[in-house]
Amino acid sequence: MSTSADNDIVSLNFRYRNAGNKNILFVIEISKDKTVSDLEEEVRKKLGAINRNDFLCQIYPEEKPMRTEDRIFSYFNETPDEDRIHIRILP
Repeated sequence: MSTSADNDIVSLNFRYRNAGNKNILFVIEISKDKTVSDLEEEVRKKLGAINRNDFLCQIYPEEKPMRTEDRIFSYFNETPDEDRIHIRILP
């Protein structure tokens, strides 16, 4: 994860293990002011249809589901460390 100079846009690195047990890696740039549901829409554009709701889960620093109504910035501190933020896409 990284942020732009104005700290509004974050670049999130994702890894998803598909049904063929292959890793799919991709990056999404999105405003921290958007909601998790907006982030889910962007993930679906990259991966295609996923048959479940609430499929994003923050796994570090604390494992917890990412609720669709939350703003993205609520999952990151003021100075995010790209090596310390991990998001899992649930199968």
